[in-house]
Amino acid sequence: MASILRTLSDELAAAADQVAPSVVQVHGPRRAAAGVVFDTDLVLTSSRGLDAGTASVRAADGVVHEGTVLGRGRMTSLAVVRVPGLGAPAAAVAAQPRPGHLAQAVGRTWSGGLFVAFAPVAVVGGPLRTGRATEIPRVIRIGVAPHGALTGGALVDGDGHVLGVVTGTAIRGTTVVVPAEFAWADAREVVATGGTKQGYLGLGSMPVLLADGQRESGRDRGLLVTAVAAGGPAATAGVVVGLSFFNTGAVV
Repeated sequence: MASILRTLSDELAAAADQVAPSVVQVHGPRRAAAGVVFDTDLVLTSSRGLDAGTASVRAADGVVHEGTVLGRGRMTSLAVVRVPGLGAPAAAVAAQPRPGHLAQAVGRTWSGGLFVAFAPVAVVGGPLRTGRATEIPRVIRIGVAPHGALTGGALVDGDGHVLGVVTGTAIRGTTVVVPAEFAWADAREVVATGGTKQGYLGLGSMPVLLADGQRESGRDRGLLVTAVAAGGPAATAGVVVGLSFFNTGAVV
């Protein structure tokens, strides 16, 4: 007779296998993230580090396809990438979970392998503000810290159906997940209308507190440029490493 632990282990592994063909890896110009196929040749992923233009998408079988970034969802800020010829199945959507439900976060390692983390549902609540005039009515928070291999990936139930899209945002040690119903709705709006576009300056920066002698008109903070991408908008405008941009006192 099989032990409870072995049975549970086999079912968790089967759930990960079920969703695996629908979990891909998306390479932008600055970083890689996981992504979830939500419709034919359409992928939802994290917009962090993903600029407007193109993105490479590695499918579960290792084949790399070139995709086009269509835009970001106004509510969720998740990015949508169209990948002609991807051929991966769309993930099935699960019903909303309750706190205490067992789930798994499924993403992709840097080499493209499956990355799975046990992720019990800790909180289901909201709303969560995502902009000055936008918010997600309800979010899921899971009992696992953010991880790059999971960002953009799928939170799945015991049947391998998607509960939501994992983000890189943390609240008190828990990772925020956008429920599938909101992620899918936002994604379809992007496909229909274009959504919002990710801005790209082509520079790296860090916030700094200005010295007393540099403060003018109450401005005490700024941005210190640490890198400038060749051929990017910042380089074209003449921005150089070390140049500081001052603000009006708000946190940068």
